Amino acid sequence: MDELDRFSTGALAGIRILDLSRVIAGPYVSRLCADMGADVIKIEPPEGDQARVIAARHDIGMSAFFQWVNAGKRGLSIDLRTPQGRAVVIDLIRHCDAVVENFRPAVLTRLGLSWEIIHETNARTILLSINGFGADSAWRDRRAYAPIVHAVSGILADQADASDLPVAQLHDARADTTAALHGTVALLAALRVAEATGVGQRIEVPLYDALLATHSTVNNALLPGPDDRVMNPIFDAGVHGAIAVAGSAGHVWRLVSETHGIEDPTPPAAPLERKKQLRREAIETWMRTRASREEILEKLAEAGIACGPVLGLREALASELSEERELLVEIDDRRGGTRPLVRPPARFSLSANSIRAAAPRRGEHNREVLTEVLGYDSARIKALESEGILTASDPSES
Repeated sequence: MDELDRFSTGALAGIRILDLSRVIAGPYVSRLCADMGADVIKIEPPEGDQARVIAARHDIGMSAFFQWVNAGKRGLSIDLRTPQGRAVVIDLIRHCDAVVENFRPAVLTRLGLSWEIIHETNARTILLSINGFGADSAWRDRRAYAPIVHAVSGILADQADASDLPVAQLHDARADTTAALHGTVALLAALRVAEATGVGQRIEVPLYDALLATHSTVNNALLPGPDDRVMNPIFDAGVHGAIAVAGSAGHVWRLVSETHGIEDPTPPAAPLERKKQLRREAIETWMRTRASREEILEKLAEAGIACGPVLGLREALASELSEERELLVEIDDRRGGTRPLVRPPARFSLSANSIRAAAPRRGEHNREVLTEVLGYDSARIKALESEGILTASDPSES
């Protein structure tokens, strides 16, 4: 087969990843890899991944949340707390290029799957460990869900300071997804090393470290003295809605007032804060007297200002831009219908990058994977099932 043909189905075609992780951070890494063509084998405990039930009551079992981070994977349900379950996973590691986990530090070792054992089993295998605060941290054993990492990292306070509003939690799992993106980049780099040397390595990505390494305002916090600029203000344009602009408030005022002849309403002796307020109000009054939101955006663009309307999430997903970008794709909801997911954003000129299938039911591919990858015969698989080592959900549970 021509090399280009080999990778046309995905840049990671031929890579196999064992996903021991749960909820978001680890599963999102392997979901991205699955989109790029990797064969991802997701291991769930008999009770299933918690993400299956982080949902509205009607969605429990095969939730939108679970589908989002597990689409395109093959699913096994194995009791890792048993010696027999551990033996199956060790067998799988022999055939995998990478293992992804996001337990608290030391949990994998307690399960008998330490880095030393993984490396001894398959010297080429990479172990990606995502945790809260680092295995060598005094906080290593703390429960590290995204809302907690958001709080202790300072980004909630930073958000409140910037918006002059009370501290409030983020409405997304930013710590998880940020760590997942860093983890994916690191995993791809380690795969390159393993391909060249035949030696895998362990990678650790703490949520805390990843969030602070990525939060752009960190750079201002490291400077001496406060940053008193008002950046990227949101303007209330009345019936035309809220309008976002990029840049400092002072820069926006100068460009808009000079381009469109807005008179400066501030007395010369007014304090700086009062000047900022009056100029903001002048811009908002100007916006509210325009004929439409489109006119506001056109005139801001004339002034050389990057701008856009503030849309609701549902509105954005249903917008002409999203439709033009073909962002939403329908996948099997495993209940006799379909549900939409946002397609992968990276578009390769030679390799496919797409949602390849729906997320698996718990244990859906037990027999397929153990037969195809490990060569287990039917009698051996039946024995594991009868002993409760292998389990699966009934399709009606989804």
